[in-house]
Amino acid sequence: MMTSVSARHATEVKKGERFEFGKNWRQFLSTLSDEKIVLAEQSLQKFLDAERLDGKTFLDIGSGSGLYSLVARRLGADVRSFDFDSNSVACTKALRRRYFPNDDHWVIEQGSVVDHEFLTSLREFDIVYSWGVLHHTGAMWQALDSVKELVKPGGQLYIAIYNHLGEVTDGWRKVKRTYNQLPSILRMPYALSIIVPIEARTILSHLRRQEIGAYLKRWTDYPAQARGMSKWYDWIDWIGGYPYECATIEQIVDFYGKDGFALEVLGSRASGIGCNEFVFRRNAGRGEPLDNPLPQSRLLWRQYGRRLSGPFLRTAAGYLANLPKSYDRVTSTAWVLFRNGQLTGTAELRDSPDAIIIVPPDWTQEAVEATHFAVVRGTVRPIDLNLVSLCSGFMYSASFPDLASLADDCTPSRDTSPVFVYEGSDQLAFPHSLHDDIVRYGAGRFSHWGEQVVFSTSDNSDPRTNGRAYRLVIAEPNAKQAPGTAKLLTMP
Repeated sequence: MMTSVSARHATEVKKGERFEFGKNWRQFLSTLSDEKIVLAEQSLQKFLDAERLDGKTFLDIGSGSGLYSLVARRLGADVRSFDFDSNSVACTKALRRRYFPNDDHWVIEQGSVVDHEFLTSLREFDIVYSWGVLHHTGAMWQALDSVKELVKPGGQLYIAIYNHLGEVTDGWRKVKRTYNQLPSILRMPYALSIIVPIEARTILSHLRRQEIGAYLKRWTDYPAQARGMSKWYDWIDWIGGYPYECATIEQIVDFYGKDGFALEVLGSRASGIGCNEFVFRRNAGRGEPLDNPLPQSRLLWRQYGRRLSGPFLRTAAGYLANLPKSYDRVTSTAWVLFRNGQLTGTAELRDSPDAIIIVPPDWTQEAVEATHFAVVRGTVRPIDLNLVSLCSGFMYSASFPDLASLADDCTPSRDTSPVFVYEGSDQLAFPHSLHDDIVRYGAGRFSHWGEQVVFSTSDNSDPRTNGRAYRLVIAEPNAKQAPGTAKLLTMP
């Protein structure tokens, strides 16, 4: 089997369809130090919320350098590692020889996570780990689904998947494909042609602020060193990493939630490139859905909302739902209602401070039961299109001086503004975007900066003439999800 896997891998590399991660990892291992091992160990302990893994079984899917297999073994786990790349398998074996020679509690083999026959030969594990691997298979959703069966009931799944950023993602996919299709001798010059302009802009920015020391620290004290990485090898891994797929936080959480996986930890990259990190616990079986609130969602109703649950009472005015008990009604002046994630408008209170109308009375009970209802503490405000002006490219702006205290640049104690832009009943897709990306790409990117809300439409048409209504929904800043949601780790 190993021979056939090696041959498949070699064929894909030769065709320019796959980056040779293993060669990159082989170079990285020459720089591996005890300090990097300790940093990686601390990272794993933090995300798994465990000091030791004694008595646990640990599966490392796409082991790469073998660093995290090594860390799991150091923490006491019985480890099984596999990778599609022959060089990665060799790297992992080299680490075992160096630190755990002749160890029966660390098994290493070559295999593919999209090979059903190979996966069925594996047992279930207490911890399944796959950092930045499944989106490089060329069949990401198949791989994401396959790993579900490898997690024991009550076990943990720790994965990292590239963040989806629309056209920005598409642009990087072209870069990665080009890198892999170039002759080997041209790949380094091509990589430098990507790296140098980006780093030059960063250097200039730091020079203007007289913070050149902070720039140098980005290389000497690289944030990804918390995972044992170095900035240079992370750059090459990023530029060359192909196949390349991605997903939003919501897509990943819902994909696992529908089959009984509860989100425990979320390491969010917000609107940036790179990987979002997820730790799930398998609390139920396939087809047994769990509701996973998302305090760092790019969707307002997922970030600030509470789901309404039945029974729903039918009255002459419409179906009534009780507001969640977790809400503080004393401070809440208004409620915003969502049906299946779409904005309905300001909720109408009826009969008591705890009840709102969710749909008209002519709905059937079956339709009501099939709808996901959620409420957010906040207000809805129309955008007067007569006051909207074109800034540049696809970016338009409207002034809201009274909301300046909530803006992205005015809230050091909070991650981002609670002001979101809606086109009709649908939220624009990319909040808190960089202004350069709004100008260049548009496609629903927006930001709240100072007194201005700057935004682009979903199809890059002119909001002043496309006939659509645009509204702001302003969530109460202290209306985040109730206790009991996933632990949130903000990533660098």
